[in-house]
Amino acid sequence: MDLFFSSNIQKNTKNLIFSSDESRHIFKALRKRRGERIRVTNGKGLEWIGELISLNQNKTEAKKIKSTFFEKTPFKIEIAIAPTKKIDRIEWLVEKATEMGIEKIHFILTEKSERNKINIERLKKISISAIKQSQQFYLPEISELKSLELLLSEKKGIEKYIAHCHDIYPKTHLAKLPFNLKPKLLLIGPEGDFTNNEIMNAVSKGFCPISLGNNRLRTETAAIFAINILSTLFYQQK
Repeated sequence: MDLFFSSNIQKNTKNLIFSSDESRHIFKALRKRRGERIRVTNGKGLEWIGELISLNQNKTEAKKIKSTFFEKTPFKIEIAIAPTKKIDRIEWLVEKATEMGIEKIHFILTEKSERNKINIERLKKISISAIKQSQQFYLPEISELKSLELLLSEKKGIEKYIAHCHDIYPKTHLAKLPFNLKPKLLLIGPEGDFTNNEIMNAVSKGFCPISLGNNRLRTETAAIFAINILSTLFYQQK
């Protein structure tokens, strides 16, 4: 059954009126009919199942049948990444990271950043589409651009890693680090990598230098590769 999204729906919502965009999709693209069941999430763990009672391309309404709340996975991954010059690569990253169950995406400005503006609302729409496609009930948080220095100072109570290509510190491959269920933050730099000063500053703030292998990866590839490693390690523990 297809999954739809509404930020306003709650567990006790009796009747739901869909947005014009969702109404158009339900009525014209999917050709749903009155009496059919429909699944909706608010991106906060809720699955709401209802029956369609009225449909047109501008306004579609469903009445509640039942609702269920799902707990988050106990393992949480955040990434902090410098946006690439080509925005379609960052949009791809947001889509794929969402499908993989990322908790939060931080966008950061570094000394070698190629982009200093991003359209957060567009990225949130891409993320919503991704949870619908991947049948998930939690929407990741996507932050506005912030300086690397600000990120380094505000992240506490979480295991922190910085992936880079320099040789100023010994590095262990991410897959070979001791694994636990503590929340993780992965710091991924721009195409030109972090500067030595940025790496040293991060290490002084508790970030552990890591390697992602011998291949030099694009920014968005490195992020997805790292998320996949941690996700695989988590599921191997289950």
